[in-house]
Amino acid sequence: MDDVLMKELTILRKVNLALSYAPDVEAVAGAILDIVIDETVAENASLMMPSSDGKRLEIRAAKGVGDEISSYSEKSLGQTFPIGEGIAGLVAQTLEPIIIKDAMNEPMVQLRDMKVKIGSMMSLPLAYGKGELVGVLHLSHSKRGAFTREDLSLMNMLLAPAALALRNVRLMRDVEDMNRTLKEELCMTDRALEEFGKHAIKVFNYMSIGVLTTDPDGFITTMNRKAVELLGLGTGDNIGGIIGTETTKRFAIDMPEIIMDIPVGKRVLNLELSVLPVKPNLQVLVCVRDVTLERFKERDLMRAHDQYHDLIENAIDAMYILRDGRFMLINKKLQDLLGYEAEDLIDRHIRHFLVRESMRILAKALRPAQEHVFIPNLEVLAKRKDGQIITIEISIGRIMIGNDQCYVGVVRDITSKKELLALKTRFLHVASHEIRVPLTVIRGYARMLAKDAKACLNEGQQDCVQEIEKHCEKLLNFSNALLDFARINSGRLTLSRQKVDLLDLIRHVAQDMRIKADEKGVAILVEAEDYHPQAFIDPLRIEQALNNIIDNALKHSPPQGVVTVRLTTGSQGPEGIHKILNQEYAQVAVLDQGPGVKPEEAKDLFNEFFVGMSGKSKRGIGLGLAITKEIIHAHGGHIEAIPADTGGLFQITIPLNSHPD
Repeated sequence: MDDVLMKELTILRKVNLALSYAPDVEAVAGAILDIVIDETVAENASLMMPSSDGKRLEIRAAKGVGDEISSYSEKSLGQTFPIGEGIAGLVAQTLEPIIIKDAMNEPMVQLRDMKVKIGSMMSLPLAYGKGELVGVLHLSHSKRGAFTREDLSLMNMLLAPAALALRNVRLMRDVEDMNRTLKEELCMTDRALEEFGKHAIKVFNYMSIGVLTTDPDGFITTMNRKAVELLGLGTGDNIGGIIGTETTKRFAIDMPEIIMDIPVGKRVLNLELSVLPVKPNLQVLVCVRDVTLERFKERDLMRAHDQYHDLIENAIDAMYILRDGRFMLINKKLQDLLGYEAEDLIDRHIRHFLVRESMRILAKALRPAQEHVFIPNLEVLAKRKDGQIITIEISIGRIMIGNDQCYVGVVRDITSKKELLALKTRFLHVASHEIRVPLTVIRGYARMLAKDAKACLNEGQQDCVQEIEKHCEKLLNFSNALLDFARINSGRLTLSRQKVDLLDLIRHVAQDMRIKADEKGVAILVEAEDYHPQAFIDPLRIEQALNNIIDNALKHSPPQGVVTVRLTTGSQGPEGIHKILNQEYAQVAVLDQGPGVKPEEAKDLFNEFFVGMSGKSKRGIGLGLAITKEIIHAHGGHIEAIPADTGGLFQITIPLNSHPD
């Protein structure tokens, strides 16, 4: 409900901004079409208004996604539609919206005169009150089925304020026309002047913003109903009690325009004061608007800005916060990454900096409507200011700032990394292939010899055949590890996520490893809290990672030693985005009683082909921990080795509230 309300407030804010263009009908209509193009999937939009006789609809304004500005005319731009006929005419008559999913096969749609390709369309009524037709908003798209019920719900937020804005601006235009007529027709009869006055007062009283005038001393001379409602004053009262006597003392012919926010009761009112040079006495025009929601919203955002500014600015990586898809907060590293200054990024939509397909990937990833959303390591293509296309890795999560649904994210430029990984992957594939082909032949002959070993070979020769088979298996395992690592580095690691009980998975892995542990005389102990955390993970890949870590612990454990696997939960994950999101994490710690990890080796242990001093004696190949790191990273988690003089300790941290792909 809050999300819908905030979206509605965003649209209302834009409509209020459109109203500020009054009495320029063209500018207001153009601003409304800008909102439609920005906030919906529509490629083209037009605004139709009733003709003076109320029998036809005339296209007064139009805009497409490729147009810099909208076109507008007080007369028809081209086509007219009888009310009651065609799609728009039927909407005008019934005041009910219509969605056409396939325009080519809809009998009511006439496409012969269309200058643009139309596959689907949506037509909506702009109505005031219980049935006053203000206009019809018509949207189209080149693809079939582009408009959905969600688009209709979004547009319903716009219709009422847009209709009110257009109606008000037309009324204001009518007042201007009346004033112009009054000046031009100096010979108007008293009766005609009286009729004019009645119409002007009617328009004045029914405006949706408060309007009043005062004399030079601040005493109210005229005011409309809305001004009475907002200020609680009447004609003859002095406005100085609200705006302050110091402000009324500034009333003079050369007074500049004054704009101020004034608290009145539980409301915040925005007042705009300007001089009307009316003879014989100066008058001050005051326009009053209720901006309570806007101001409270702005204060919440400022508090959020202060709350997160230092955390984001001092982050190691490029970071940002999005509100309504637009950059609300960024750090210097993001500016450097994209090549823009802060003012070029703030309040601009993220779609301006991603290629179109990447924007679709990001939108699809964020679509699941879930309270906690965290998407780790999403690869997309971004556009720098200089036109260069770079590959970036985004981790993004949803947070609430006040009543606003926002997204906080970390960005890393992995363009160079991707290029290097492509070369490395190609080499690994070739190396693995070159190893496996002759190895398969050697192993085949060794197995043939082993079948008849007792009959044909002496004891020494049999030992040689067994050694050949043993080393063939070792090389095959090495080749398989190379292929697995190459697959992970090439970005082809796909995760089949499902909801998994982590404790059950750990117990299953520990049970499988007990055979190897028994051979060494080492015990495996699993410790956990009563709470069984559930996580959206790929169970086979996490099992592979746990196998690698526990196998590593067994290798370095002394006989009669103990390997402890401990599962805990908490909200203290890695810093940065995770700290802002306050995510819940599961932490798996694997402890052994071996020689421990040296501080200078702790970070390098997860690099491919790196083997520590204690590992060299075990003849490791240095790929198991590298593969484990990539698997955990793909899940949005973190793995580290804790340096110690005795006893190895590896910690895996996995987020529990990231949703499945």
